[in-house]
Amino acid sequence: MTSAVGLMSNTTAARPAPAVQLLLLALVLAEIVSAAESTMIFGAMRALLHDFGDPVAVGWSITAFLLVAAGSAAVGARLGDQYGRRRALLVSLVVAGCGSVLSALSDGPVGVIAGRAIQGMAGAILPLCFGLVRQHVPAERVSFGVGVVAAAAFVSGGLGIVAGGAIADHLHWTWIFIAGAGTAVVAWPAVRWLVPRDPPAARGEPVDIVGALTLLPAITALLLAPTQARQWGWADARVLGLAIGGLALLAWWVRHELRVKSPLIDVRLLGRRQLALANLGMALLALGPLQSGLVLSTLLQQPAWTGAGLGLSATVAGLVQAPPMLLAVFIGPGCGLMAARRGARAPALLASGLLAIGWIGIAIAHASLPWVAAMALLSGIGLAAVYAAAPMLIVEASPAQRTSETTGVSSVLRHLFNATGSQLVALLLASATVHDAAHGAGRYAAPQAIALTLAAISVLAIVATAITACLPRRHATQTHSSSSSPLKAVTP
Repeated sequence: MTSAVGLMSNTTAARPAPAVQLLLLALVLAEIVSAAESTMIFGAMRALLHDFGDPVAVGWSITAFLLVAAGSAAVGARLGDQYGRRRALLVSLVVAGCGSVLSALSDGPVGVIAGRAIQGMAGAILPLCFGLVRQHVPAERVSFGVGVVAAAAFVSGGLGIVAGGAIADHLHWTWIFIAGAGTAVVAWPAVRWLVPRDPPAARGEPVDIVGALTLLPAITALLLAPTQARQWGWADARVLGLAIGGLALLAWWVRHELRVKSPLIDVRLLGRRQLALANLGMALLALGPLQSGLVLSTLLQQPAWTGAGLGLSATVAGLVQAPPMLLAVFIGPGCGLMAARRGARAPALLASGLLAIGWIGIAIAHASLPWVAAMALLSGIGLAAVYAAAPMLIVEASPAQRTSETTGVSSVLRHLFNATGSQLVALLLASATVHDAAHGAGRYAAPQAIALTLAAISVLAIVATAITACLPRRHATQTHSSSSSPLKAVTP
């Protein structure tokens, strides 16, 4: 690759600390936009159901965003690598903000869904931010910068749900989208003024249009299959058609990417040891341990008479799960400092180990609130560390000119396995139920279903930890040099 953008490695090793801090501030503000667009709507679900009276339409306001976000994470991030990450980030902020405005001006589900789909362009923001960290932060501080951005994503995602609920309780639900547009209005000038300009756009390297046009429907089909499985059933012909069709189209896409001269996604790169193991470990975690919100909320809030619940209110259950979200402010940068000294494998192994220990503890004994709270804290710290360490592994092993691309693909995989994992956990929890007419009409997960779910999550966490332990060891000097050299960065 001989274009100027092909040299988008770390070319600012002498950048002064204040400039780096301002750069990270701009990227954190941009990521807040992504989190606001993604999670604030969860706080308005009840209000939307009340006004629209259509659970399917309300569900599509979530699904439409996820589908576009997954596609933009891969395609938008790659275009940023190729034509300028700052340009792509500014465009993503504008489009996502316009989607929020459309949803805010809509008085029916069609407009809201359309606006949410446009907001899905925010899916490209996080991988673009990781690429910009790699591009502009001095090599020895890249891991720290990635940790800061990852921590911002983790914390702002959780706070977005809280903020959305508060807005929905005191204002009309349209204010959620007004607030989302407001975050874009704040972030855009910060990125415009504080992020250095891109080098000249690449010339003579065409965009892989065929690759983009086939990847997007493949991702859409593979995401829709598990998303709609709960409503249609896994044996439904539509679900099977989406899954099989999506896999077939993805296989054709891989074959195309291996043959084309300038691929949209460098598939061969994704097969390198560290990238492959990091993505495999994250996929396993997404299937189980990353479903902590669903599983812990069920365990903590389920009535005690069911034999497997602690009977807490939603507020208290939320407070039990809140500390790791607050600690993530320190966990993300801490993981970055550890990665800078010992390589990204060290914080990743620690994170997955803590996650496994926490879930094993909950699986062994989940009838005591103090014990469950302690283990939930441990697994929550591990979860926050996973979200910080996983992109460090990807950035560390990626060529500088394809950093956003590889982190974007990793984000797509997490979306896919998160969607599948949520359905897997729902199936496990529903494998056995209890019901007592004296306590109402509700059916709850039976003790054996809770035990089975916790056991499955623990096994997935253990296997993911074992895979993380197989990652290649990198010394600090290797990590620093790989941040500035695309050749060393892809050493298997």
